[in-house]
Parts: sequence; C-alpha cells; structure tokens
Amino acid sequence: MLSSTSILEFPSLRKTRRYGAKVKTGCRTCKLRRVKCDERKPACVRCTSTGRKCDGYAQVAGFNPQALVPTQSSSFRSTVPMLSGLGDSVLYLEFYHHCAAPTLASNFDHEFWSRIVLQMAQSESAVRHAVIALGYLVKTEPGNLKHARSVSASDSRKTLLLHYNKAVRCLVHRMAESSYPIEVGLVTCLLFICIEFLRGDYYTAFTHLHSGLKIIAEWWQRPQNASQSSLPSLPSSIAIAKTVAGPSIISGKLIPMFIRAIATGLLFGAPFEPLLKRFCTRPQILQGRPFTSVLEAQSAIYGLRNATVILVSVVTRKVISGTKPTTKDLQYHAYLLSCHDSWFRALRILEREGKLSREDSVVASSLKISHYSTYIALAGAIDAHQTSFDAHISSFKALNHHAKIVLDSMNLPTSSPSASKQGAAHFTFEISLIPPLYFAAIHCRCPATRRESVSLLARNPPREALWDPKQHAVVARRVIEIEEREVDQETGRPVQRTRLASANIHGDMDENGGFWVSFTSASWMLKGRVPRDPSRRRGHGSPMWPDSEWDEWFVM
Repeated sequence: MLSSTSILEFPSLRKTRRYGAKVKTGCRTCKLRRVKCDERKPACVRCTSTGRKCDGYAQVAGFNPQALVPTQSSSFRSTVPMLSGLGDSVLYLEFYHHCAAPTLASNFDHEFWSRIVLQMAQSESAVRHAVIALGYLVKTEPGNLKHARSVSASDSRKTLLLHYNKAVRCLVHRMAESSYPIEVGLVTCLLFICIEFLRGDYYTAFTHLHSGLKIIAEWWQRPQNASQSSLPSLPSSIAIAKTVAGPSIISGKLIPMFIRAIATGLLFGAPFEPLLKRFCTRPQILQGRPFTSVLEAQSAIYGLRNATVILVSVVTRKVISGTKPTTKDLQYHAYLLSCHDSWFRALRILEREGKLSREDSVVASSLKISHYSTYIALAGAIDAHQTSFDAHISSFKALNHHAKIVLDSMNLPTSSPSASKQGAAHFTFEISLIPPLYFAAIHCRCPATRRESVSLLARNPPREALWDPKQHAVVARRVIEIEEREVDQETGRPVQRTRLASANIHGDMDENGGFWVSFTSASWMLKGRVPRDPSRRRGHGSPMWPDSEWDEWFVM
C-alpha cells in the first residue's frame, strides 16, 4: 500500500515586496500593468490614450459562491461572457466542458469538475486560464506516465505554458485584493495539482497541495471560522457531505477534495506530517448505525484511510529501524481496525436494505477496494514477518472481485488509448484501483490471487494521479519472479526468506520511461538490515533508497 518516492522538502513561502503601485481597483489592463487607473467607464482614458484595449472592470463583488447554480447550456461559449482576447484558446475551454471534466470526475467530485470550476471561470481569470491549460493538456496527452515525463523533459507546448503562467499571475494579483475569496485560491490550486499530476511532476504537484492545505489551515484560524477549526470525527464527517447543497463550498466541496488528495501525497512519500493534525483527526467507531447513502460511506472512509496510512507509515518505520511499536501505537492500531470493521458493517447494512442503484453498487465496490487494502495493510503493519499477510487471502480475493466490478463498468478500450483516438487523456485525478491492486500483487502470496491482481492492472485502467497501471504491473511481475524462486511445496507460496517487505517505485521516471525500484526483503529487515550487497545493484547511478536492500532499473 505504501508506494513512495524520495522524501520531499517544501521551502517556506517567502513574502516578497511587490514594486509599483498597488492597484486594487481599476480596469483589468491597468491592474495587470500595475499602473494607476483613472477608472473612466466604459473604457479608461489611461488605456485608450495610449492605444491599448481596456479590458473593462471586474465585478465589485467578485466570485459569489451563491451563484453556483446548475446550468442547462450545452455550449461553454454561451455561459462565459468574458472570452475577449482568448482567441483559439476558447476551444480548450469548450473541450474541457465537453470532454475533460467528465473524464477527470469521479463519483464524488463530479460537481466540482463539471460545475464549480466552469462557473467560477466566468468571473475569475486565474481559474479561466488554469482551465484552458488543463483542457489543452487533457486534449494533447494520452495519459500514460512515460509520455508525460518524456514531454515534460523538454516542454515546448506554448499554449499550456502561456495560460499556466497567466493563471499564476492572475491568482497573485487576486490574492492581493481585499475582496479576495479563498475559494478562488483553492479551486485554482486543485487545477494546478491536476495539471502537474498529468505532467508527471510529483514535486510541483505536492508543493501546490501543500500550499492549499496551508490556505485552509489559515482560513480555519479566522475568528468567524473558529467553529470549523478542525475536521469533525468520523461519524460527524458525514455532515460535511450534507452541506453540498448549502452555501459552504469550502467545507462542503473543496476541503473534502483536499482530504482525499492527502492520501495521494502520503502514499507517495510527501512529508505533510506538520499540517496533518488538523486534517486527520481521530476517527470514531460507528455504533451500529447504517449509512443512508454511498455518499455518507464515502465521506467516512477517506478520513479513516488517511489515519490508517499515517499509522502504517509510523509503525513501518519503527519496525524497519528495529524499534518496537509503543503501547500507544498498538492501542491505536487495534482501535483503527475496529473503526474499519464498523464502517464495513454499516455499508453492508445499506446494501442489504436494497436501496442502491446499479451505479451506486459500483461505487460501493470502489469503496470496498479502499477498505480491504487499507485494512490488510494496517493488520500486517506491526509484524515484519510477511507470512502474517497469509491470513488475509480471502480479503485479497474480495479486493480483486470488487476491482473487476469497477473495471467492467468502465468500458475500457481494448487497444492502447491515445489522445487522438479517445479525445481525452486516459487519466483521473483521484486514486481508486491502482495502489490497492499493486499492494495486493506484492503482498498476497497466493499464486493465483496475486496474478489476478496483476491481470487487472494489465487491463490498463486510467492513470490515477501519479499511478500508472502498466508501470506497477511491470514491477509486480518482477516481485512475483523474485519471491517465487523458492516456494513451499505444500502451499505453493514463497518461503519466508524470499519474501519482500517492500518494492518502492521512485517517482523520477526519465524521458525514456526508465525508473528505479528499491527492494527490501523481510529476512534482511529481520537480520537487522545488514549492509547492502553491491552485486545486487543493476545499472549505475542508483539513488540508494533509505532502508532498502538493493535497487533495480526498469524501462517501460
């Protein structure tokens, strides 16, 4: 479950002095030029007297969350009145509206990608330019990580860079205004994260994620938001989902998206720990009350997932270093297992009541995939002997079963997708299938079950954030090859001394699809991490992974 990269370090945001006049009113052209505007209407003299085009004035109220109402328009041109100066780039807005938003959205964030982003783009130039950049990228990218990394190595896509940079500049100017609503910053931040996920740039993506979390933490500290200064515990986190129809876009829509994105960073090794106390509060055991919808089940499982991943990471580091988990660790470990059990019971009651549609049943399967993978990872975290995972074969099989249900619902292309044929990148923003299936393939030692996990990865679901299914299938096959060099004659499973404790994929894939994987065997850990064997290193320039036994070079 814990597939990670090198530990990232985020430098503190430095406040820099902005030279020139601070223009908080006036026309858009003067504000961009940082000159004083005479504010004549409909066009200011400062612009017209110098032959410039005056781009008019922003609405005094700026972005209004109450204005986010569903639109029935079939064309994005008719819903965005301020398209002057965009030229052909407006085509990427329309592409986003018709093609990109539906492919990026999951069952729980469809409203964000398909409505909130588009309607905010009407009045906010930062969001508008970020949407253009994202629409361009989704249209021109096939979605696989190898292509993203090869293009990013020598990125010459002018449209992408032009509008990305404009979005950054517009956001900086907007944040300097007294009327700046943080919804604009958070939405733009999520768009930036998505762009960097698509480009395969994990460092920049997690830097944006880190910035978004800081914005939320600072917003919580404002007196008027003191009652929301920390996330509710697991049962009452359901209340967050119920605010989607209310006025609070921040708590109802945006914060939950950041909460789910935290797992992406944690699984990839991003050091968010200093910020996580507010975002990952202690879950609570559900006392026999069933969920009333899959949306309630969803808002509960992701907070529990984050808490589980954090504890697994903490305990695993202690086990690797030869330090025994504390009594407090073990108590919290048992408590989280009980939370998972109560969550699963509540979902099963909802299913037995027969209220789920066919679509909701698929959603329930996707939630169960997350449950099984995190539960098994948690159960096996405190034991360095990989044989402890053999007690969960039935859960691994259930994970595969529900993954197949989700994959069958996707109507995946039979051939390798491409941007030109499919019309949009084979990519989704949130993680769902790939990390759990990879976890099952490397930690389930039942030969048939783990191979089924690999075969499901080989069906090539959309890349999820930074997780490429083909990359993880390649590494999973290598793990099976290493472990099954020696198997138990009765069970057919690998013996303890050949089992691997981890196979960590490095995030820095080169432009040719090459990447490093660091392997650690269970026996090496149990022996006290003896010095690495240089003969087991393949290739040159291997970035030695801390606490790993050897590295290998792969090429996609």
